[in-house]
Amino acid sequence: MQKRILVTGGAGFIGSHLVDLLVAKNRAVTVLDDFSVGKKSYLQSAEQSGDVKIIEGSILDFDSIELAMQDCDIVFHLAVECVRRSLNLPLQNHHTNATGTINMLEVARKHKIKRFIYCSSSEVYGNGKDKLLNETSTLCEPMTVYGAAKLAGEYYAKAYYRTYQLPTTIVRPFNAYGPRAYEQGIRAEVIPRFIIRLLNDLPPVIFGNGACARDFTHVTEVAHGLTLAAHCDALIGKEVNIAFGKAYTMQEVAVLLAKLCGKPHIKPMFVDPRPGDVHFLHADTHLASQVLKFKPEIGFEQGLQDYLSWFQQSHTDVSVLLEKDILNWQTEKV
Repeated sequence: MQKRILVTGGAGFIGSHLVDLLVAKNRAVTVLDDFSVGKKSYLQSAEQSGDVKIIEGSILDFDSIELAMQDCDIVFHLAVECVRRSLNLPLQNHHTNATGTINMLEVARKHKIKRFIYCSSSEVYGNGKDKLLNETSTLCEPMTVYGAAKLAGEYYAKAYYRTYQLPTTIVRPFNAYGPRAYEQGIRAEVIPRFIIRLLNDLPPVIFGNGACARDFTHVTEVAHGLTLAAHCDALIGKEVNIAFGKAYTMQEVAVLLAKLCGKPHIKPMFVDPRPGDVHFLHADTHLASQVLKFKPEIGFEQGLQDYLSWFQQSHTDVSVLLEKDILNWQTEKV
């Protein structure tokens, strides 16, 4: 009898798309989520079409982890505190991202899990000195507590493989975008924030001079890359970038979205950079291409157009999404 697959953070942005993909592959899925960010509505389609068990609990609570891991043989660990919350809540960010990860690894070791996929982040690279960020040759120098905690999780995952032979694989996604991306508050992603302001006839806000660049990857491609990693023996104990493989500056993104929104006359507004912002993230995708046969097909402009269409269909009144405090990351305190 085929065992279940556990997805922590499965009600979140990337996690819910991963659950959708696993259900489409006829796998039984258990979701562990505390719903501090994730939404049960994101799992509604998967629940209706497949075997999905939802456990509301925290990766900081061993009882919740034990319950969630019952009858599972594969674990995708995606539960996370976002990078912007680490600016004012560094200890909380560490507890969730580092301590929560070793909690998951320890229970997985006891359950003899066959494959543990740790969803890390491109933020572990920091301001990498290489134009192409490579899994083995680029030195990881994270800029934020978030990046440092995710890197700590990577080292824990490797240590559990080396010491206990727990088969772990580390996946480093680069800047996912697409349906269900976080739109409001301190977790809001840059693309939905740009869209919301443009649809309200306001300029998109860019932190810094607009030269910061990111390797944007459609969320469904990220989910696909995660599933490929779970079945690749060659990557046990190793890390792999999951990305489209092309970097766009914030200025380029703002101009492109203005065009797609039918408002090319609206120019971006520039404000001071945020502390810890990484300047340039561009993935070397050779390993994923060669070992995983991962070949993303959704180009950035097409992905943005599809996301914009979904966004407009999902929100009848975008004015209610408009945030008055564009610097809300400064105001959240412990």
